[in-house]
Amino acid sequence: MPAQEQPFPPTGPALEGPAWDEAELDADFDRWVAEIDAGRVRVPEEWEVAGAAVSISLGDASDVDPRVLAAMCGPDGLGGEALSAAYGQDKAADVLRPGPVLAALTEQAAGDVPSLSDDQLMGALSAARRLENRAVYLQTVVIAEFARRREVEREEAKSRKVPLHCRPGQFPAEELAPELVCTAQYADERICEATDLTTRLPRTLAGLADGTIDAARASIIWSYTWSLTPRDAAYADEVLAAAAPGLRTDQLSRKAAALEIRLDPEAVRRRRERTRQEKQRVEVKHERSGNALIAGRELDPVTVLAAKANIDALAARLRAGGQAASLQHLRALVMTELLQGRDPLDRLAQAERYEPGGPEPIRSTPGSPGTTGTTGTTGTTRTTRTTGKAGADGDLVPDWQDDLGYRDEGGHESGQREETSGPGQTPGGGRAPLPALINVLVPAGTLLGWSAAPARVGGWGHLSAEETGEFIRAASLSPRSRFCMTLIAPDGTALAHGCSHGRHWWPTPPQSPPPLTHSPPPSSPPPPFSRPLSSQPGDRRPESPPQPSPEQAQQLADLVRRLNITFRPVTRGQCDHADAEDHYTPSRQLKHLVRARTATCSAPACDAQAVFCDLDHTVAYPSGPTCQCNLAPKCRRHHRCKQAAGWAVEQPEPGVMRWTVPSGRAYRTTPTVYDL
Repeated sequence: MPAQEQPFPPTGPALEGPAWDEAELDADFDRWVAEIDAGRVRVPEEWEVAGAAVSISLGDASDVDPRVLAAMCGPDGLGGEALSAAYGQDKAADVLRPGPVLAALTEQAAGDVPSLSDDQLMGALSAARRLENRAVYLQTVVIAEFARRREVEREEAKSRKVPLHCRPGQFPAEELAPELVCTAQYADERICEATDLTTRLPRTLAGLADGTIDAARASIIWSYTWSLTPRDAAYADEVLAAAAPGLRTDQLSRKAAALEIRLDPEAVRRRRERTRQEKQRVEVKHERSGNALIAGRELDPVTVLAAKANIDALAARLRAGGQAASLQHLRALVMTELLQGRDPLDRLAQAERYEPGGPEPIRSTPGSPGTTGTTGTTGTTRTTRTTGKAGADGDLVPDWQDDLGYRDEGGHESGQREETSGPGQTPGGGRAPLPALINVLVPAGTLLGWSAAPARVGGWGHLSAEETGEFIRAASLSPRSRFCMTLIAPDGTALAHGCSHGRHWWPTPPQSPPPLTHSPPPSSPPPPFSRPLSSQPGDRRPESPPQPSPEQAQQLADLVRRLNITFRPVTRGQCDHADAEDHYTPSRQLKHLVRARTATCSAPACDAQAVFCDLDHTVAYPSGPTCQCNLAPKCRRHHRCKQAAGWAVEQPEPGVMRWTVPSGRAYRTTPTVYDL
């Protein structure tokens, strides 16, 4: 620093020890101002005061081009113009390892994107990707350390003979899931992958650290190596980590699969068997387009190929019989017809069952393995009975089992019920009866045909008004379906709930429903489930919510009267224990109230449907009552978590849950807000 320039704030004996006061500091400041006035101290430039501040340690910058550092620290660096030239191909920033320096450079470049050339733009994108991959590396090492600590706790508890499900560290995925805001299954995969990356796959981990391998490619390498021996995994890690940066994910998957088979064919078989045992399932999902997906996952390859051949043969038969659709659409039609227990060939008015010399589809016969029903146009009927049983709070009895049937509140038992199955029940493509253990949340206006608000099917997704009508009519054909109604408060939570007695067939709605009115007359009070909508600038929603007209309100009243529903309130705030029961197992009516209030598992980040969850006493019975304020749905996994060491669950008010996990963090969940 030139002799005439002095630093600020000034330093000296008055500031180096504790014995200084404001008067001395003011005096130093006055002397500094005098030096400026005399021209012996330079006034800082504006960019030095207002420019971006970057702190770089020698460790961070040890491998950075000195010219880049000089430019960053000078008036043309981060304090002034962006270092756009450094992002050219193979330039300093284009090959810089991810870290604080690259992050600072990329932030500056992203703040002035229009000034970048196309080449520099690609360089900035590459830098951002390397930083993203580095962030995945940081998450990986943290998750691996978290898993290691829980594993140590679990093994120590095991050595002390602590009972199963009561051992510390037994539920690391459930503890991690709320922090990642993901399912426990995904958190478990992250734990397994992070553990292997840090212990068995050092080359892949190094690729994440230096930004050359991303999360998707690291996951592929892990998927095809976790079943290998440590020696084979080390070799595969070296080969695949070197190839990963230059391959698409599908190419890397094929290379990894081929390498796994060469190294250990038996490991491939073990991986398939283990995955099939642990993850075989049927998935139903909501497509982004608004349609749906149904798929069998982790199935036996030979079975899948045989099923696909049968679908192809039936689709070809339909096509030959004159069905005007592509084979792609006919295959989908055949699959959905078979899954609904119907014969797709019934769609052919007059056709021979088989063509000479053509592929012969597999046909079900009575009593053949894996079939139910008959192959004709009449279905079979079978009678089953389900029973529930009570137990202590630690018995973990799945109390949803007795909800497969339905017991009317008036005492009529339909736990013994009829189920219909078999192909050909509704020939011609009509909707098959739905034996519906399916929760469908339908706005009353949509049910009555004068609203287009979508319905929600469990945790799957939404149905349009037209689809809802078809679904309800199909469900009403099943003797097992029952109608329940939940009144929604202005905040979207459940206000009251009730169920009808017996079976109710639902007719086709009128073709021209009366329109909604936005300004109801004063004599027509808003129903309790109307939700106020705030009017915001640019908000296209009406200032007041659509309310039923007198005619529509009468339709709604007639619906409630027809279903003969008696509503019971869902407890909110302080509980008066009006619904408390003097036994462990809650009644069906109390179960419905709790599940209407909380439609999913009450654990954080868990979306398991309440109808399949245990209804758990927050404070164990009989110390805690069987009441709305002490009951909450918990999936089986989170029910066990609650009883494990280090976990604690409180319910300070009905439906409001406070979960404390072994790390000491606390998470709060609240009653379901229905978004209808």
